[in-house]
Amino acid sequence: MLIMFNKNIKIHTPSLIIKKNCLLKNIKTMSKYSLINNINIRPHAKSHKMSTIAKIQIKHGAIGVCVATLYEAEIMIKNKIKGVLLTTPITNNYDKERLKKLIKLSKSFMMIIDNSISIKYLENISRENINKINVLVDCDIMRIGTNKISRTGARTIKEIVTIAGLINKHTNLNYIGITAYAGDVQHINNYNKRKIETTTRHNYLNKIINSLKKENLSPKIISGGGTGSHDIDTKSKLYTELQPGSYIYSDAEYDNVSIYKSKSNPYKAGLFVATSIISIIDKNNYIVDAGLKALSTDSQLLPIPLGNLPLGSKYSFMGDEHGKITIPKNSQILLLGETVYIQPTHCDPTVNLYDHCKIIINNKIKDSWKIDARGYG
Repeated sequence: MLIMFNKNIKIHTPSLIIKKNCLLKNIKTMSKYSLINNINIRPHAKSHKMSTIAKIQIKHGAIGVCVATLYEAEIMIKNKIKGVLLTTPITNNYDKERLKKLIKLSKSFMMIIDNSISIKYLENISRENINKINVLVDCDIMRIGTNKISRTGARTIKEIVTIAGLINKHTNLNYIGITAYAGDVQHINNYNKRKIETTTRHNYLNKIINSLKKENLSPKIISGGGTGSHDIDTKSKLYTELQPGSYIYSDAEYDNVSIYKSKSNPYKAGLFVATSIISIIDKNNYIVDAGLKALSTDSQLLPIPLGNLPLGSKYSFMGDEHGKITIPKNSQILLLGETVYIQPTHCDPTVNLYDHCKIIINNKIKDSWKIDARGYG
C-alpha cells in the first residue's frame, strides 16, 4: 500500500492522525451502500469515540450510532446525537442514576438486555422517568458458530421469546426489537469462508425472528452486522439495520479482508500514528517513540510502517515507549528526528489510547479533534 505524507508536516510524536479525505470517502461509500441496498446504518461509535465523527456520519445518512459503554452514550447524548443504541448490558447498581439521566435526556436512547433479571433492574429506573425505556433483546448468535464462542446475549430461542414477552408486558418498557452481532466472523479474510460461517448464524437468527412473530412479538428493529460481514448480512434480508464501525478508518487487519465478493475493498486506510526516529541502531534498524502505549497490541499482525519508507519496511514493538523500524538492505538511510507514519493493526483500541487526533487535509494539519468518549468517564 502506497500512502505518502509530506515530510515537512510539523507534528509532535507520538500523535494520532486522521486523513480527513479518506475518512469522508469511507463514510460516503457506506452511506451510498445503505441507500442502494435499502438498509439503515447505525454505525458503531466505539471505533472512533468522537461526537464530531458521529455528527458527520449522521449528516451522511446514519440513523444514529451504537455505543459500547455508558460513557460513550453519555457523550453522544450530551452532544445531541439521536438514536443512540447501547450494545452492552448494564447491570451495576451504581450506574442506575447515570441511566436515569440518559433516559430523561433522550427519548430515542435504546439499550439491550439478555436476561429476565435485568427487567427488575430497570423497574426502579422506569418508575421515575417520564420517558419509557426503549429495550432490545440481545441474542447470542456467536455460540452457533464453529468456535462456539459466547459473549453477551440470551442463549436460547425460548429465553429470547420469554424476555421479549416480559418487556412487552411491562408498562414502562418499550420492546422494540433484537440485536444479533457476530464479532468472531468479522475478520475471516476469505469472503466465501466468511459467508459460510455467517450463514449458519443467519439460519439461527431466522428461527428467532419466526418464533417471535408466532408470539406476536415481531421485532421492529433487527440490529447487527459489522464492517466485515455487512454485505453478507444485508443479502440475508434479515436485518433492518447494520452496525459497522471500523470502515471509517480501516486498519491493517481489515486490509486483508475481502469484504465484497466481486470487488476490492473500497474502505481505505485513514488512521495513522506519527512517530519519530529517536535512536539509530545501524543503517537498517531505527528506534522510534511509539511502542506498546501508542499502538494496539491485540492483533496477531504487527503495525505497518508507511509513508515515505521503502517497501518491505517492518515495525516491531520494543517496549512501552519504543518501537523498531527495520528497512530493507541497500535502502536510503533514515535520519534522526525523521517522522515515520504507522498504520495500526486494530483501530478501535488504538484510538482509545489518545485524547486528541490531528486532522490532515492535503498533507497539512488543519485541525485537532477531541476523542471525547475515550475511557470510561
